[in-house]
Amino acid sequence: MFNLSIYTLEKTLFEDEVAIATVPSIDGELGILDHHTALITPLKKGVIKIKKKIKPERYEKEQIQTIEIKKGFLEIKPEEVVILAET
Repeated sequence: MFNLSIYTLEKTLFEDEVAIATVPSIDGELGILDHHTALITPLKKGVIKIKKKIKPERYEKEQIQTIEIKKGFLEIKPEEVVILAET
């Protein structure tokens, strides 16, 4: 699990501990897990997908939270991921 924060200029869109996040980077979709390599990259228009817990049960779509963005930047640190986005 890692801390994920998503901000716009106007407000905080999301702040919580998550198991996995998938973001639309300019080089393609990027999946982020705990202890991911440090990275800073621009984001393109698309959907951020957030899963709070990985459950051993069957995959259920309701477990995924989504946030649409127009563009932004992603910074991955050892225990924290920060996204600055335009929605």
